[in-house]
Amino acid sequence: MKAVQFNRSNGISFQQAEIASPQLNDDHVLVKVEQVGLSFIDAKIANNHDIDVPDKVFGVDAVGRVEKSCKTGFPERGSRVFWHGDISSAGVMSEYVSVPSHALTVLPPKVDTAMAAATLAPAMSAFIALFKLQLNSGDTIMVESAHLPVGQMALQFAKQQGITVVASTTPEQQKLVRSLGADAVYTAAEFSGLADFLSQQLGIRELDGVIDLTAQHTEALINQLVFCGRVSCVGGLPSIQQTTLMAKAPNIGIVSLCGSWLSNSICAQQRMAFVGDALAEKLSQGEITLPNHSKIQPNHTELVTALAQLAQPDNDRFFSVSLKF
Repeated sequence: MKAVQFNRSNGISFQQAEIASPQLNDDHVLVKVEQVGLSFIDAKIANNHDIDVPDKVFGVDAVGRVEKSCKTGFPERGSRVFWHGDISSAGVMSEYVSVPSHALTVLPPKVDTAMAAATLAPAMSAFIALFKLQLNSGDTIMVESAHLPVGQMALQFAKQQGITVVASTTPEQQKLVRSLGADAVYTAAEFSGLADFLSQQLGIRELDGVIDLTAQHTEALINQLVFCGRVSCVGGLPSIQQTTLMAKAPNIGIVSLCGSWLSNSICAQQRMAFVGDALAEKLSQGEITLPNHSKIQPNHTELVTALAQLAQPDNDRFFSVSLKF
């Protein structure tokens, strides 16, 4: 079968190749891939020089149709499915992929295939980040770097839950986050003036929760939480002063889509599929907006350009790759 392989032996490069078709286990499903989503996870893989696997099939997020079902019969042959894959195994940018049936989510018929692929990792990360915050309607959160794809998803989902959202972003992208529903937009590069900003804009000085996407201002954001407030860290957890931790006693949650596979937890992989169900429902109801969605082809130039954009701190774009070889 045809596939797109990734190699870093002489700089980042992608090439189409012929590889062996996958072999199925009893609990695996054969899926014909239609679209692949690119996200911040793919950008990290491409730019992680500690990972040097030659000729690895690229990609972790995909949408496709079931070509051959497993012994349980679910999902049925012909079903359209999507999933977030295992970064430690072969990627999804190939004609066919073998996927554990419990990791798949069936897509409703009217959901756009390219949009589903583009939103997979950002939307799943946002769902999990919000779940870890355990907030209620009327609470106030900050989405740090809300212009990033995960931030755009988190902002929309939080507003749908009745949460007041303060979005931090660049001056150039404040129009974008306002269009997605942000109640207040903070554009300063540093967060020392955040308390005064909150007081002027919302009549409060502390936040109930934070979704921290970049790990660049984590301690400053924790200092702005109410006592025992909550923070979801999508970009990792940096070193934090003990005095800050003792003063605020924050509930800190780590978001890791890769963790369900790296921990080899079938239960966690099933829960990821349940998150996929929630995403599929929002897509089918038209509750997700993608202002900047680019559809690209699986060739070296377009893939390298897209990954470079995804790695930028001002990236606001979503990418899907059509696998019509």
